[in-house]
Amino acid sequence: MKNPEYIFIGGTYRGYKLLEALLLNNYIPSYLVVLKEDDHEVDKYSNNIIQLATAKNINYSVKKKLNSIDFEIIKSREFDFALVCGWRTIIPDELNKQFRMGMLAAHDSLLPKYRGFSPLNWAIINGEKETGVTLFRINEGEVDSGDIIEQEKVTIESLEYAIDVYEKVTQATISVHLKFLTDFKNGTLNFSKQLESEATYTCKRSPADGKVNWNKSSEEIFNFIRALAHPYPGAFCEYGGKKYHIRKAALGKNNSKKYSGKIVGRVISVQPDYIEVMCGEGTINITQWEDKENGIVESPSVLVKSIVATLL
Repeated sequence: MKNPEYIFIGGTYRGYKLLEALLLNNYIPSYLVVLKEDDHEVDKYSNNIIQLATAKNINYSVKKKLNSIDFEIIKSREFDFALVCGWRTIIPDELNKQFRMGMLAAHDSLLPKYRGFSPLNWAIINGEKETGVTLFRINEGEVDSGDIIEQEKVTIESLEYAIDVYEKVTQATISVHLKFLTDFKNGTLNFSKQLESEATYTCKRSPADGKVNWNKSSEEIFNFIRALAHPYPGAFCEYGGKKYHIRKAALGKNNSKKYSGKIVGRVISVQPDYIEVMCGEGTINITQWEDKENGIVESPSVLVKSIVATLL
């Protein structure tokens, strides 16, 4: 079978790397809808995607939300499918009917687990040892509940941060798409229904949800920090009336000690390159944090000098 006729809708780093891989393998989309980033975003991968499109003479538009012009292009002929990766706004359900196979999207979990928002971050927060990528068909039912096309597992190592797992997820995203396209050409596609009895869901996170709860165990707090660290909004604490986003941490030197007298959030050791903080159970070393007001990234010990200091 010949290569498919399809439309690519997406952006962000992952969408850019996916499109790059598709083009390298000669899967050229007929049209691109490129995500326009918010003005405050430093990394604008729309520019990279536009360069790819220009080099291959692919028509494209750049926006945050599909509009009537895109709808007319989609309806102009019968495309096989649309690939959606790194898109942030709702795509009208009726567009599904304009594609022979519908719209296909990659979700950062092993569906039906972790349907919904920020599945990668939630998996790390929850201490999961693996996550994955699911390529599925968008439907009109519950969120992320469509038929599964391809899946690939991704390990979460105990010291990995979200950005490390995200890179592995990006590679898995490329892998499941190339497998799908190979099966499409060979006529060997296999769609499977999700088991609703195994479905779990996540709620949307906001930056305010990143505040550290020092009453939790050191393991829980460490998972929380690595799940939200830069370039994500970040787990944060307060000291001296200011907010600090924790970039790097580790289980504390005194983590295994049992304390019969404790004050959670209390600094129990100040070293040149870290401070050690008491948790509800165990301790954690904070080696790097960021003052978002001025962008300074440094060891907390530059500011915190006393073992009677308490982080809130």
